[in-house]
This record gives sequence, structure tokens and C-alpha cells, in this order.
Amino acid sequence: METFDLSRLTDFDFEAVCKDIFEAEYGFPLEIFSPGADAGIDLRYLHAGGSELVVQCKHWVRSPRSKLVAYIRDIESRKVKKLRPSRYVLATSAELTKDAKDKIYKALTPYVTTPSDIYGRHELDALLRKHENIVRRHLRLWLTSASVLSSLLHKSILTRSRQLANDLDTTLRTYAPNESYARAAELLEARHSCVIAGIPGIGKTTLAHVLCAKYVSASYELIEVSSDLEEANALWDDDVPQIFYYDDFLGQTALEEKLGKNEDSRLLSLMRRVATARNKRFVLTTREYILAQARQRYEKLDRHRFDLHTCVVDIADYTYRTRGEILYNHIYMSGLSRELKERFADPRVYLPIIRHPNFNPRIIAATVAEAELLSSDPEDVDRRIIENLHSPRSIWSHIVNHQLKEAEVHLLELIFSVSRDISFQDVQEIWTSLDGSLRQLRHSISILEGTMVRTYRKSSKVFLGFHNPSVRDFMRDYLLEEQGGFLSLIRRFSHFEQVENILITVSVRAEALQLFMANKALLEEAATRSYDSPGLHDDGVNRSVDLAHRARVYLHLGEVLDSEVILDCAHRMLDEDDAIDNAYDPHDVVEIVQILHGANRQSLRRMFPDALQAAMEWIKGDLSSWPLLASAKSFFEELSGIVPESEVQEIEDRMQAEAQDLIRGWSEEGPDSMSDHSIMEDVLAYASEYANPEEIFDGYAEAVAQMPYSDWDEPEFNRREVGSSDSCSSLLEESRAVASMMESLRDDD
Repeated sequence: METFDLSRLTDFDFEAVCKDIFEAEYGFPLEIFSPGADAGIDLRYLHAGGSELVVQCKHWVRSPRSKLVAYIRDIESRKVKKLRPSRYVLATSAELTKDAKDKIYKALTPYVTTPSDIYGRHELDALLRKHENIVRRHLRLWLTSASVLSSLLHKSILTRSRQLANDLDTTLRTYAPNESYARAAELLEARHSCVIAGIPGIGKTTLAHVLCAKYVSASYELIEVSSDLEEANALWDDDVPQIFYYDDFLGQTALEEKLGKNEDSRLLSLMRRVATARNKRFVLTTREYILAQARQRYEKLDRHRFDLHTCVVDIADYTYRTRGEILYNHIYMSGLSRELKERFADPRVYLPIIRHPNFNPRIIAATVAEAELLSSDPEDVDRRIIENLHSPRSIWSHIVNHQLKEAEVHLLELIFSVSRDISFQDVQEIWTSLDGSLRQLRHSISILEGTMVRTYRKSSKVFLGFHNPSVRDFMRDYLLEEQGGFLSLIRRFSHFEQVENILITVSVRAEALQLFMANKALLEEAATRSYDSPGLHDDGVNRSVDLAHRARVYLHLGEVLDSEVILDCAHRMLDEDDAIDNAYDPHDVVEIVQILHGANRQSLRRMFPDALQAAMEWIKGDLSSWPLLASAKSFFEELSGIVPESEVQEIEDRMQAEAQDLIRGWSEEGPDSMSDHSIMEDVLAYASEYANPEEIFDGYAEAVAQMPYSDWDEPEFNRREVGSSDSCSSLLEESRAVASMMESLRDDD
């Protein structure tokens, strides 16, 4: 039997739900009054004969039931006597015993004409089960139903990612529905995959969490993909409804954190596999500008028309009312004092925030969290929100410069020094090697967790990372401004991943190059010290021990810094017989060949022939399937003008022969053939590039006819267009709703 955790609703949510419940029960519309000045009236109906029905809604979650009974007896009953309604109905989220109900009935007689006009938690649950359409209409109510919450606590989810379950739970408490949800939900249901894109902090991950919760409540198993798509394929179960979730699938801050070997092909293959599976869904998030970069770099991603699978979360999605709900939900659900919450009922406090041109949900959440956990002067929280909206960096700047101790700042610097989350084991080893105490480390983590740092467990390891990408962005800028601190950090580098982050920093901040060039000797010492370091622990594929990857980073960094020392380290890596043979990422191999081919230094030019030969042998080592052939073709196309034409032609001939076999089989058997639908889509796209595919590929027309419908020309699910709904009258209605919502922060409970 479905139940609802009404305690997780806000006061405003509760009143809106009660309005819909009693309108459905009584069959007539109810007036709703703003909290605070209602004199005991939340909802009212005036009958034609002059009689009056009054409904009072008491969301009672922070005080015991006995205090509710006392409040009704001592305060509410006086209001009711002044009103003298024909009928008075009380609805409360508190669980009422028979004794409590009898006492309330006695206090409100004769205006409560029967005890059945007193609705506690169980009675409201029964009405919500009766009127399921109301539950679906109120997204936040539905997301707090027992089925959703129990699904999030299911053992299979907790086993894979307890942190994700906690994150989903937190999201559901503060989420404010907006137009992006409807677009993304429609897209996910229609295409089974949805790429959520947008600017930093706009709410991409929040939207993804809500979509995941929706499907989890429908008995879908939630699979979080952390670093490698093989995680999804390994856990794929044809018989089980599953939703796969891949946050920041292209990296958090730059494309340098790029897709691994054939990851672009595997990504598209998984999306196609999901598209043809009735019981599978796939949700991905990325920053919009990184998605644009990826489509430029990876031809397959561009050809796939990612825009047809992309929902862009835009500031236009946040109407006046949505902004008000976001602010209200974060204040209401926070641990701030009652007095401080009541400050936000003042229009002079909330209006500048809601109307701010830089309104950003992440800044609201982060500033409130700061006030809860760190701020020495929390009564300034509204001023701090405005400051942070004016200058988004200021939220982290205020914490780092005014509230953190030296050890805590050093921990932030250590986490920043690598380009991804880092295991606690590695943090501990690096920390103690720098003469820091474990007690100090654990204390620093406890201070930072929840605001700037998060910890989570995966594959039996505890990992640390920044709470969200904006913290990494801030730390990069902070260190580039505090150059002495950055140079001191580099002096302590001992791992390859830290040197790699230098290259990433140069790629996203041009001013970093000037600093590094001026201190090249320091960088060279760090690179020499770190080039053969053991890789950091990872729960997925540990790319840091890939010599080809390391060589590519050192070649690129050596070229950027014009450093013979760093290039010599790369030379030594490539001298290893299996450096390219054991490469993981084809883009590393391509860049190595390109750099050596275009190098001015004779030492690098001399390495080019052997590297090219090793690269060609590596990519041709296994051409046993269409995806491997397509990867080889893409590899050689990137090295056009470098790879001998005979090698390119050999791959083309083999692809044509493979395509002929696959098309012939599909034309005869269609979906019943041994070929995967997603692969056939690629094969037919390849064949269509020929001027006369029907003549070259037997059965081409028949094969095309047997393919499921194409979605190339389907409508896009993209940004919200501002239309007639954004009228002056609707804005006035939204303004009244927000005023009523914020006024409810003046709480009787």
C-alpha cells in the first residue's frame, strides 16, 4: 500500500497538495490565502446561500504531536471562534492518535462538525491513493512516495553507489520542477537516451537525478557509470529494466580528460543498444561547451547528430516562480535558524535574489551550505547570496581566504593537483610524505566535506573529489593568482597525474603558460621526478600506467614549454619496446606520431619511423570486427599524409569486403541475422557514402528497408522558447504565488 513521506514536503507544497485533495473530494474550487495574514484561513469556499467552508492546513514536522494539540487548543481555536465558519476542516501532516483527534475535535467544536473533518497523515495518505492524478501532478510529492524512497535504498543500488543514493535523496528534497524536466522526460522516453547539457551550475546533475528517481520508482535498476562504458555492458541484463547514468561523461572541465580507446564508438554503440531495448534508459550530463569540443574532435559523435538526443538546460527554463521555489526549497530544507529563515519572507530580501540576472541554483545551494556549516556570521546569508551571484567565484574565495586553516587549503591544493578524483589511500600517502599528520588530514576532510569536498566509496576504496566542478575551476584560478602557492605545490609533485594536470591547466587557462615558462626549471624537476612514478589507484581502467599516454603528455608538454628535459623523458618512455604496443587510447598514439612527424628536433625526428611502424602494427593488430575496422580507418584518416597510402587502401578494401558480407546477411535475414542493429546502422551509413551503393553492395536496398525507422529528422528537444505564456498576467500570478510561498517561512510550527 503506497504511503507518502509528507514530512519531506515544504509548508507551501503541503498547502498546495491539500488544496487539490479537497477540491477533488468536494467537487468545487477553493480559494487559497497567503500564509501569515490568513487569520486561520488557508483555503475557503463560500456557498451560494452564504455558508462558509474553511480548510486550515498545518504542516507539523519539527515539533511533537502534543504541541500541535496544545497549539490548536490555545491559539487556533480562538481564531476559529472569531471566524465562526459554517464548517471547519483541519488537515495536518502529523500522525494523529484517537486521543489526539478527540482533543482537537473538542477544542474546535462546534465548527468541526464531525471528527472525520480532521485529517491526519493516514487520512491524507488514503486520499492521495484515491486521487492518483494529484500525486502525479505534484512532482515533489510523488518523488517522496514510499515506493520511490524504498527503491533508492534498495540493496543493489547501495552496493554499487551509496553516495549516488544519498545524492538522489538530497536532490529530491530541494528540486523545483521546471520546463526542462518535461523536455528531458519526453526525450528519454522517446529515444531512451538523453544527454543533458548546459552551463556550470545550471542544474544538469539535478535534472539527471530526478529522471533517475522517476525510473527507479518504476522498478528500473540504476547503474552508475563512473569512468568506463564497459561498466554498463558488464552489468547489462536483458530481463531487468535498467537505467544507466553517466555524469560528466566528457570530463568536468576540459576535453583533455577525454574518451578512452574506442570510447566514442562504444558510447554510440551503447546508445543504439539502449534505443532498441524496451526496458533500458541512458542519462548523460556534460557542459555544453565541452560537448561542442567533443563533436569537433570525434567525427563519430558529430555524425551521430547528438543534438537529437540533447536536452539543453537554459536559464530561460527558470521562470520567476521556479526561481522562487529553488530559493524557498533550499532555505526551508536547510539547517538555518528559524529567525534566519523568516528573514527570507521579506520581499526586500528575496526579490533581489530571484530577479538577479546571474541567478544560479548551485550558488544558492552552496551559499546556504556555507552558512550552515562554516560561516561565523550566518545572518549575512542573503547578502552573501547576492555577492556570490554578482561574482560566482566569491563563494569559494570567501571560504578559502577567511574561514579555512592552512591544512585545509593544502588539502584542496592536493586534490586539485590531479585531474580527477583521488583515492584516500593515495591522499594519505602523499600527505604523510609531506610530513602531514593523519589526524590533521582527517580533520581537514571533516571540515571540507559537504561544502567543497565530497567523499564516496567505490570498489571497496574511498575516494575524495571536489563537491562540484566549480570548486576545481576556482582552485585553478586561485592558484594562478597565488603564484607562490602554486609553485610550492609543484615543488611537491611526485606523480605523473600531477604533471598531466599542468598540461590541462595550460589548455584551459592561457595565462598559465607565462607562469610555467618563467619557472621552467621547476617544472622540469617535477616532470623528471614523476615520469616513472607508480599510477594512482583507480576503480576503473588505470590509464596513468599507460606508457604511450605518458609519452604523449610529456611530448606535448615538452613542446609547449620548449623543454629538452621533458622531451628526453618522453624519449625514454618511447624507447621501451612495448610503449605503443600496449597503448590504451588511439588518440595518444595519433598525437605521438603527429608530434614526432612535425618536430624540429633531430632527436625526435629520428624516433618517427619506428613510432609510425609500431603505431600501424598496433592499430592493425586486431581487425576482426566492423568496429575495429572503423576505428582503424578513423585512425589512418587522422594521420592522413603521414601513413602510406597503401596502408589506407588496405583498410578500405577490408572494410568494403566486411560491409558486403554484413549487408548481404542483413538483407536476407534482417533483425534475425547475427549482426547487431547498431553496427548495421554504421555499415549502411558507410555504404551510403558511395555514389552507387546498390551496385557495390548486394542487397543494399533490401537491407535499408529492413532497418527500424530512422530518427534523423525527428524534432529536437532543446531549449525552451519564450512564448505567450510569459505574459504580464502570468507573471503577476507567479509573483503572488512566490510571495505566498516565501511568506510561509513565517512558521507557526
